[in-house]
Amino acid sequence: MAQRLAILGGDPVRSRAFTRWPVFDDRERAQLEDVLTSANWGGFPSPNRKAAELETRFAVMQGARFAIATTSGTSALEVALKALAVGPGDEVIVPAITFAATAYAPLACMARPIFADVDPATACISPTSVERLITRRTKAIIPVHYGASVADMDQLSALARDRGVPIVEDCAHVPGARWRDRGVGTFGALGCFSFQSSKPMTAGEGGMITTDNPDLEQRCQSLINCGRRRPTDSFETPLLGANYRMTEWQCGVLLAQMERMPEQMERKSRNAERLRGALARIPGLRAIARDPRLTREVIYAFIVLADEPVLKVSRNRFVRALRAEGIPCGVGNDPVYRSALLPAESAAYRTARELSGDRAFKTPDCPNAERMFEREMIAIPHEVLLGDDSDIDDVIAAMRKIAENATDLSSANLERASRAS
Repeated sequence: MAQRLAILGGDPVRSRAFTRWPVFDDRERAQLEDVLTSANWGGFPSPNRKAAELETRFAVMQGARFAIATTSGTSALEVALKALAVGPGDEVIVPAITFAATAYAPLACMARPIFADVDPATACISPTSVERLITRRTKAIIPVHYGASVADMDQLSALARDRGVPIVEDCAHVPGARWRDRGVGTFGALGCFSFQSSKPMTAGEGGMITTDNPDLEQRCQSLINCGRRRPTDSFETPLLGANYRMTEWQCGVLLAQMERMPEQMERKSRNAERLRGALARIPGLRAIARDPRLTREVIYAFIVLADEPVLKVSRNRFVRALRAEGIPCGVGNDPVYRSALLPAESAAYRTARELSGDRAFKTPDCPNAERMFEREMIAIPHEVLLGDDSDIDDVIAAMRKIAENATDLSSANLERASRAS
């Protein structure tokens, strides 16, 4: 006998919380105590004591020559583009599915973001779409490694070399990931990471830039430190920087976070494999597959794709029902050109379009991104995968329960059902 769905008044599959995020212990406390008693709390001199240690250790983790700590993933992207001298009238290609920060970074340089469609197999930027969009104004490409996937760096790297356009990798979701056993953030000219509250490695806020280029390292260090130059810096053009230095508090927390990253990455990846296998046996649901070239997987969001005609219920109703069963989930990022955080008629956006010769905003042609956001993507946060087998069993049971009762869910008046329950 089929179980009644929780959203229709039945008992939920799960009533207890999943792993609380962020995870912390005495290691973070010890780091914060060390900063407190040092009376040396800020980011100056840059890099400060813990910032220098964090930069060194993070560069080793990613396999980069240099790492530069900064205030956020957003500022990391902005500084990276400014280090590449992206400026007024230029264009920067970004994926349609990403957070607004990816597209904000070009606008901070008075450059115009150009939106590429995504690959439906990964939700990451499509190299084919990128190639069509490159013009003489293109000064950078920002692929975003999305959810648990890494953009196809084989094709993108070859394209960037052929067309002479630098890559700035947006690695906000996947610190520690490796593609063909090479760390993300080392394929392009620069890589950018985020340590915001929800990310797999967090200090509440914070960011990091990686590069193998000594000149770009010097420029980034100057730009995050109010334009100051170190005695050893060799670049000539004066830079207008800002205070984007990371505090010692954040650096200390991140040093502790790095210690538990290997175990967390392995646990989440193992649980993801169980989920992928189970979802393959539920008609209408499919997890985004792990690319075999992804030799170390890092999961920020586990992405499931719904096939509405097979599932016989809309993705939106499925998500509401899944939440009612006690499983945290969302629908991923909307196409960024639609985001309320990136208003097309803002002064900065209008100016960037006009400087690149395009006065009117035109909705980009990104059918994959539109379809995936509107009808397909279901995003499960990474902390759900930090649990044990029973936690993953509950996720599977909830999805199977909804799929088996999809007809009831499709025909139900959810507003009335919600009031009744």
